[in-house]
Amino acid sequence: MKKIYFIFLVLFVVNINLRSEEWISFDNSDNITPENIVIQSNNSFVEFEVTIPGMNSNDVNSFQRVSIPEHTKTDSIGNPEVPIISFLIAIPECDNVNYI
Repeated sequence: MKKIYFIFLVLFVVNINLRSEEWISFDNSDNITPENIVIQSNNSFVEFEVTIPGMNSNDVNSFQRVSIPEHTKTDSIGNPEVPIISFLIAIPECDNVNYI
């Protein structure tokens, strides 16, 4: 009988944690993960676009914690937890690289 109560308690706690996270949409797409789209690429030039459809938010005490699905966040002690979106992009071999 104690096992049944324990299982219900665990399910209840998990249910509360899942409901506390709210999706904040930046666009009205069904996609929830950021996308990297290569627009143009050649031997001396790479142009790409990163689309962020939204983020998860949950209330923690008196502030909101945000996260982006399938990506990490900063974890330095004393600094805010900021979502980090990273993709690997091959940079062409050339003498000068400009980031815009």
